[in-house]
Amino acid sequence: MLNILLIYIISIIFATFICLLITPNFISLMKQRGFVGKDMNKLHKPLVAELGGVPVFISFILSSFFCILFSLNIIDFSLFLVLILMMTLMFIIGILDDTLGWKKGIEQWQHFILPLLFSVPVIIYALIHNFNSIYIPFLGILNIGYIYAIVLVPIAITATTNAFNLLAGFNGVEAGMSIIIFITISIFALFKGNITLLLVLGAWIGALIGIYKYNKYPAKIFLGDAVTLVSGVLVGLSAIVLKLEWLIAFIYILYIIEFFIKASHNFKPECFGIPQKDGTLLARPDGGSLTHIVMRKGRFTEKQVVHIFYCLQTIICVIALLFFFF
Repeated sequence: MLNILLIYIISIIFATFICLLITPNFISLMKQRGFVGKDMNKLHKPLVAELGGVPVFISFILSSFFCILFSLNIIDFSLFLVLILMMTLMFIIGILDDTLGWKKGIEQWQHFILPLLFSVPVIIYALIHNFNSIYIPFLGILNIGYIYAIVLVPIAITATTNAFNLLAGFNGVEAGMSIIIFITISIFALFKGNITLLLVLGAWIGALIGIYKYNKYPAKIFLGDAVTLVSGVLVGLSAIVLKLEWLIAFIYILYIIEFFIKASHNFKPECFGIPQKDGTLLARPDGGSLTHIVMRKGRFTEKQVVHIFYCLQTIICVIALLFFFF
């Protein structure tokens, strides 16, 4: 286990170092090329560099393949390829969306159809490895045969991929929440003995830690769909591979709640608040997001709203860990 932990830590450190190294120049390049967007939670709407998913994904890929060199005899190479392929496909969708623009990007229906189509490699992996049962709380393990791979897998991939994208728009919230979630899932992977997933999680966490320095308040770069879609698909893949569907769904509860709130408003409302001169944010009168519910509870700054979500996610993850171990 010590060797596994060492590789995991190396994957985090290597990805963090690469991301910290390349992001400053990338920010300058994006500003020069005009890839900037308004920071909607600031009073004067300053322009911030976009496409932060690029340095994150580059760092992730380099770290993943670097650490593979030390793990060839202990990883499941077919699983590694499925994980990398799925994350790359979601990254491509995210980059297309980010490049076309927040209001002009991929249509909402395409966000649901594309993950369904791209889930084929995971379906094949699940069929080959006889993933045919699911744990149902209070009922136990239920064998559902091919329904698991053919029906539940694409639904899970599509749901987790898109849900992560719903709770965003605040400096540092996407990166910070992702780090908390994936550290928790890493603990599951470690004790489940899934070295391959653990290595991939470490590389992704490291890349997120690196970008967090530039994405936290006040943000110097936005992450965009290229990060949220990849984080989302990695959550779904982790749930399937570890056979912890309900436990990881519990970890994802804030995003599930956000999905139903947004659905009740036809997915039209955004998470942003209304910036005030004193630096606080007011909830939009039409609501439509967990962020608005939080902002109605007090006079919070953007940074405070983000920290509230960090605390909520941490509490949820601690409870999940208690369920896992006890």
